[in-house]
Amino acid sequence: MGQWVQKVRRAEPVKAAPSPATTLAATSRGPATDILAAIVRAAIEAHRDPQAHRQALTREQAERRAIREGLNR
Repeated sequence: MGQWVQKVRRAEPVKAAPSPATTLAATSRGPATDILAAIVRAAIEAHRDPQAHRQALTREQAERRAIREGLNR
């Protein structure tokens, strides 16, 4: 009986096409981090209510004090 030898062909690596995200990141740059931080900060401050912020801080301080007093009993 003859022996059959099957040749195994090695798989060649397939080069993936660059994704749109990769090519976009490689070709364009966003604003510098300090500029981006300034933009975000300005947007937050534009919608921030200073009085509501002070009230929230006062309420949080009272809640923390109550929790500490409860833990010390």
